[in-house]
Amino acid sequence: MRFKRNVRRINAGLRAVLLLMLLPTVCKAGGFALNEYAARANAMGGAMIALADDASAVAYNPAGITQLQGDNVMFGMTAIAPVANVKAGNGPTTTTQANIYTPPHAYLTHQLNDRIWLGFGLFTRFGVGTQYTQNWAGAGNIYRAELSTYSFTPNIAIKLTDKLSLAAGPEILYSSADLRKKITGVPGADMRMYVDGISYGGQAALHYAFNDQWSAGFVYHTSQRASDKGKARYTGLPTRSDQKLTITMDLPASYNFGVAYKPSKDWKIEADAIMTEWQDYKDMIYKQEYAGTSISPKYWRNVWRFQLGTEYMATDWLALRAGFVWDQDPIRKGYEDYMLPTNDRKIVSTGFGIIGDKCTYDFSVAYVANNDRSIDSHGAIPSSEVSQSRAYMAGFSIGYKF
Repeated sequence: MRFKRNVRRINAGLRAVLLLMLLPTVCKAGGFALNEYAARANAMGGAMIALADDASAVAYNPAGITQLQGDNVMFGMTAIAPVANVKAGNGPTTTTQANIYTPPHAYLTHQLNDRIWLGFGLFTRFGVGTQYTQNWAGAGNIYRAELSTYSFTPNIAIKLTDKLSLAAGPEILYSSADLRKKITGVPGADMRMYVDGISYGGQAALHYAFNDQWSAGFVYHTSQRASDKGKARYTGLPTRSDQKLTITMDLPASYNFGVAYKPSKDWKIEADAIMTEWQDYKDMIYKQEYAGTSISPKYWRNVWRFQLGTEYMATDWLALRAGFVWDQDPIRKGYEDYMLPTNDRKIVSTGFGIIGDKCTYDFSVAYVANNDRSIDSHGAIPSSEVSQSRAYMAGFSIGYKF
């Protein structure tokens, strides 16, 4: 009977995951890696690698799910509204359209016994959302760029000792892209590229509790090769017909480190460092059915993200949270483009949680400030200036303990 009840609970959690997949998800970030996997962590600057003590640990550190008893589910989303001013060449300054993107998240954890846990997660690790008006000065390079992904990560976590846990599992990543630009020199001519596909990777994680006050975590994500297929569609250009298209790119590996300290039973502090190997992302390869193959070189550099977060239990049901992030930009000078006109960024975040016996309700808000950027002329990109690049984020998550 207990087994049947557990199966029903797992099925209910998986239905919640599949429901979240129906929601649209595109985002914009430093590089295009995302760390907004749940509202509680968002409020704490993403600092949950060492704490990893709720269902979102499936994303932040799956080895931490050994701290959870029974079955746990969580789902929610983060709304992101990016905007920037871009001046291309001698054209007027253009403000990118302030679209709102909503990457979802959903998690399920199940305790098999005193030593083994299973975790299932759906969240977004990569994304881009940039849109200009169709007649802006850089429309020949891009006027709309959307890259969205969903990562599905089934994990098994094992509690080796009372202090040490490890986890591992595959990552199944669905990605899609919608890229649009004007054909230079042909009034009204437009090119749209839309593709999608599935790639595979994996992750491994450790969680160690030194004592009741100190804990540490480590997570490694492998690189992945995404080779998405679709079409290149031309309008206003009779000499070009629609054709099959494949876009290939390598998504980077990352190393995530975190240390948490609890000064008292009501107060938690965590500091993290994340290194992303953007050197893996050397180029984007476009292979068209008739037009042949073209390569857009990237040669990005490896970068660090440092994040600090804190949580204080003001009452037995109200948690107050805050965080700060400094995130390096990986784009080398001479390889900038309008798809991702960002720079080093800082994030200030806050939020709160309402804690019940079975349910938790978490809310977060954050402000992202990117440094200004000057772009020298190279290739099809004229000398440009990017200023007031920023984003506003708000998230919510609902959790339930069976």
